Amino acid sequence: MTDVTITTERILELIAAYGAEPGAWPEDERAAATMRIAEAPNLFATALEEARALDAMLQMESPLEPSSGLSDAILSAAPAPRPTSNSLLGGLTSLIFPQGVRWPAGAALASLLMGLVGGYAYASTGVGYDQADAAYFAAFGIDAEEDWVVME
Repeated sequence: MTDVTITTERILELIAAYGAEPGAWPEDERAAATMRIAEAPNLFATALEEARALDAMLQMESPLEPSSGLSDAILSAAPAPRPTSNSLLGGLTSLIFPQGVRWPAGAALASLLMGLVGGYAYASTGVGYDQADAAYFAAFGIDAEEDWVVME
């Protein structure tokens, strides 16, 4: 489906931006632009001629090869790759910390994981509230049998 309302200014923009070859133009505008150029070739002849001359000059220019000194300087300034670790711990570390081990982030992640594992382990044991309360009281030295209402 072609857009038959393409403007002359847009065709000139396409020629200036992408060159004289319609294959380089955006696909959604290519058919309408080539149809419009075929209808009025004299209107776009100058722009197409200039674009063809520029395309020919650009194709004649060969890319510059960098000197070996420049290549060596760039490679020597590049950071050295991290040594790879083939151990299970090294692989796990690189999986968990892809940017490298950072102590604050590692400590936060470790505490989060310990909390999750501990919470899951506690929840999966089926400990009731009475047992949890007894464990709490025993840990903090509170006598569960003491009457807290009586204040002397």
